Amino acid sequence: MSKSLKSLAKEAIAVQDACNLCGVAQSFARAMIDLGTHTKGTDERNRHPVALLWADKIAHLAGTQDLGNTNVMKAYDYCHKLAKGE
Repeated sequence: MSKSLKSLAKEAIAVQDACNLCGVAQSFARAMIDLGTHTKGTDERNRHPVALLWADKIAHLAGTQDLGNTNVMKAYDYCHKLAKGE
């Protein structure tokens, strides 16, 4: 059974405190599988705010994060709204 969008958004927010790249990558893979049940096609899934937050955390841990990326800030806002049930 796949997780709800609200649950996936909460996880994407919570992972921002993680420090283990291997663990984050494994959890990201599971989240992407669940996210696939809420999106239409690969492009939509890859660009979904939940996916963007996970990918941004991986970029942060790998030292390649782009802090000026406005899409990531929009994704944070969207996930916070989803996590609150809005």
